[in-house]
Amino acid sequence: MPTTAEQTHVMKVIQANSLAPQIIQLLLQPEHPITYTSGDYVMLGFDTAELKPFSIANAPREDGLIECHIRKQSDSDWMEKLFTTQAGDTLVMQGPKAQMALHSAHDAILFVAGGTGFAPMRALLIESLRQQIEVPITFYWGARSVEDLYMHNWLVDLTQKHPHINYVPVLSESIENWNGETGLVHEIVLKQHPSLDKITVYMCGPWPMIQTAKQAFYDAGLPEDKLIH
Repeated sequence: MPTTAEQTHVMKVIQANSLAPQIIQLLLQPEHPITYTSGDYVMLGFDTAELKPFSIANAPREDGLIECHIRKQSDSDWMEKLFTTQAGDTLVMQGPKAQMALHSAHDAILFVAGGTGFAPMRALLIESLRQQIEVPITFYWGARSVEDLYMHNWLVDLTQKHPHINYVPVLSESIENWNGETGLVHEIVLKQHPSLDKITVYMCGPWPMIQTAKQAFYDAGLPEDKLIH
């Protein structure tokens, strides 16, 4: 018998929504109920010959659907085909597979997301609400454009409902009529939290961002066991 992480499932596409010009949201229904943990990822594709990894963008849902946020990659026929997916189509999924999980919380929490690295950070944020974690939480989301902050309003609404959650959107370039933070997201984190010795950081984003931010956070006193990525 294959392990849970190796099992293959047929997934029915329930919704395929455009979140931004180059980003889609897929809501997938497995043929049989699937158990997963917030922070897990799946391997997704049209057949088992070519599967690609995508984080699950939600905590386990009551309706059993699995949600993914996917950015189109240029010069990829596979991705072009995925972006034509419509409700009623079927895909193949392997997993779920462990990626990161929410730890018990005593310190303040920072979620640091770059681009569609938002997806697993969102799952962990929702999980923190499910677990009624009340420590101060700041959610940093770095993106290239306002359009790439594709769930900006959702986060704003969440912070209004939950006073212990703060949301800091960061655009990498200065844009007209943008009153928020600009620059590299990890540098804004350090500007607002010069010392990280009593904080837990969860992080997901492009690999160069992770490598740069990781060293900068360690230099700011973040213990290695308090960085989950």
